[in-house]
Amino acid sequence: MARPIHSLLRPLAILAFSLLLSACTREAPIKESDFIGKWKSSKLETPIYLYPNGEWEIKTDAGDVLQYGIWDYDKKLVWSYKVNGSVGYDKNEVLAMAPDEFSLKEQDGSTTIFIRLGDLQAAPR
Repeated sequence: MARPIHSLLRPLAILAFSLLLSACTREAPIKESDFIGKWKSSKLETPIYLYPNGEWEIKTDAGDVLQYGIWDYDKKLVWSYKVNGSVGYDKNEVLAMAPDEFSLKEQDGSTTIFIRLGDLQAAPR
């Protein structure tokens, strides 16, 4: 006896829906440009600015630069900075990335969360 057509369509529809759902939930790859902006860190009160030219600054609302350096993204967020006249480096695994938030795993195992405060188009002056 032949099976009704609707009994064959149901498994095909479920398969198609499952494939579509998995394609929609797949995370987009993280790009360096995703990090460009003005951010609030869960560890600092002062905003951090990540510029398109690879520079970063922690500066007050009055424009005073408290710390600065170079940043890069290549599977990890890599920071360089000056401390006591010498250059230091920090590499952090990116745990999560969304348009307005990202989180990093610090060297000590803790997590730092960054919330976007604004977009940037130009490098610092």
